[in-house]
Amino acid sequence: MADVIGRLLLDVRDGGVIQETAESLLGREDVIGMRCVLPAFGRASTDGAVDHLGAVLDCGPGWMTAEGADRLAGQLRELAADADAGVRGEAREILAGLRPGGEGARGSGRAGP
Repeated sequence: MADVIGRLLLDVRDGGVIQETAESLLGREDVIGMRCVLPAFGRASTDGAVDHLGAVLDCGPGWMTAEGADRLAGQLRELAADADAGVRGEAREILAGLRPGGEGARGSGRAGP
């Protein structure tokens, strides 16, 4: 199942598939959904995939409130200690961007390949 979700999140032919899959997973508002999206964001190899995943991570409507932002930060803190290095690294990078002066999910302005 994880393999199928990963392929949907990195679909090189249809950015809509990427966006819809990521929105659905993050719409769960739990660590499980976030844990699926983070490694895909780290492995994204096209500008389109990076843009779609980054937009969903940066602009999740569930995170636009103080309560939602706290939930996001809590999920990222939990995933920053994840056993999977890809999940852990992406969570840490996003957390760094959320600190005062950060610029969202990718404070460094990640570029594609």
